[in-house]
Amino acid sequence: RLNRVASGATPPETVVIQENGILFGVNLLEGHKSGFYLDQRENRTAVTQPHHIADKTMLNVFAYTGGFGLYAIANGARQVTHIDSSYDALTLAEQNVERNGWKRPQDEYIAGDAFDVLRHYRDTNQTFDVIVLDPPKFAHSQRDIDRATRGYKDLNWLALRLLPPGGLLATFSCSGLISADLFQKVLFGAAVDAGRQVQIIQTLTQGPDHPVLLTFPESAYLKGFLCRVW
Repeated sequence: RLNRVASGATPPETVVIQENGILFGVNLLEGHKSGFYLDQRENRTAVTQPHHIADKTMLNVFAYTGGFGLYAIANGARQVTHIDSSYDALTLAEQNVERNGWKRPQDEYIAGDAFDVLRHYRDTNQTFDVIVLDPPKFAHSQRDIDRATRGYKDLNWLALRLLPPGGLLATFSCSGLISADLFQKVLFGAAVDAGRQVQIIQTLTQGPDHPVLLTFPESAYLKGFLCRVW
């Protein structure tokens, strides 16, 4: 990963960008994916439509600098809980909320292991109206696929336990080695084990500025499902 300036002056630690009218602070040098996940732009819009999120509670898992959560706030979410393993990323997420002029004392920022936090919520019978799962890549090579599918299944099983009837789950995999078909089968297994009925209401993928090369199927790396859960 290139983490130095290839040409020109060194940028400030935080550069402010605007996406669909929402301001985000971006760390170009040290941040993941050049500091912001541009490939999720259309999905942030799709998942947080006002009819999905207005006056709802959201759990934003693997929140990074707040992407899905800030879109949810902009579209009327009542409360958002952000979970990420990086304290620095969550600090930037909170700053991004303030950067947009929002006063949100009701929101939470939890630095910790996502699986552990979800298990705590399960054990304490907490629920959320909308849950977004946007984990990092679980499968880096062919030998990782079995372990990755177990991880995706456990993650989705936990999330399904936290949704009320009629709740929404937006779940993603950015592992190029995990096909959309396999990911759907993993989600099916999680739903069966959780005893929930799941309807896929929208299939999600990377934005058009991340095209797929037919001779390199792994370039269709981002796949997701927006689901209604009963």
